[in-house]
Amino acid sequence: MKLKEVVEAIEELYPLWLKEDWDFPGLILGDGEKECRKIFFALDPAEKTAMEAKEWGSDLMVTHHPLFFRAVHRLPSTDPHGKVASILLSSGCALWVGHTNVDSAPRGTNDAICSRLGLLNTEPMEGKGEVNGLPAGMGRVGELEREMSLEEFADLCREKLPKTVQGAKMAGEAKMKVKRVAVMSGAGDSFLDKAIDLGVDAFLTSDLRHHPALDAMEKAKALGRPMGLIDVSHFSSEFPWFDFALQDIKNKLESRVECRLSSLCTDPWSEIFI
Repeated sequence: MKLKEVVEAIEELYPLWLKEDWDFPGLILGDGEKECRKIFFALDPAEKTAMEAKEWGSDLMVTHHPLFFRAVHRLPSTDPHGKVASILLSSGCALWVGHTNVDSAPRGTNDAICSRLGLLNTEPMEGKGEVNGLPAGMGRVGELEREMSLEEFADLCREKLPKTVQGAKMAGEAKMKVKRVAVMSGAGDSFLDKAIDLGVDAFLTSDLRHHPALDAMEKAKALGRPMGLIDVSHFSSEFPWFDFALQDIKNKLESRVECRLSSLCTDPWSEIFI
């Protein structure tokens, strides 16, 4: 298959119109007319994952995180982003990024969290219409299979999501009852107010900051519906997408491509001292 055909199929699963206004997903590097037989998946387009893709002979690297978050005017190989681009281009490997469009898409990052936690009756926290007949939008809200304490829910998150040194941090009364929860892959403190408005018992996300987290808990308590918080690593909240992505893309392409997932953890933290 040609790369442009592969990209077209991928973007039927994860349409670019789902992206946030500030985001620029899609084909970042590559020639659409080239043949594409091997697709390599990684959360981050880092030097070590680019080398892994190159060594496997990948024609396309699919990542969740962008290579560029801001405008770039030069790409020397001495720059970290330039190094990744150089590795990929020199090996004939294209790069496609699915970022906030994948967060909102059905069977994207947020649905993957729900699947791992066994959430039922899920729907987007903030709807964006439908994709292939399924609801799309940022975040998800759903119900646990059974009511449990907040500390049990924190342990469930620790157990079911990818392991990192952070584990799962909990804020709130350990014994409070949790049944209805919201999840937001990646940094989700901008959705704290939405979680409160939805009246959930707990909100799972990553990269929570001190003041937004404290303010949200006080606000929920003042409204008479306390909300627990679970903070996992950014990596842990997004890597589960690959539970779906490899098989969904391979099925979409009718198994005409070979897919492989990176064996590397790109979570930047290596130790916690307490």
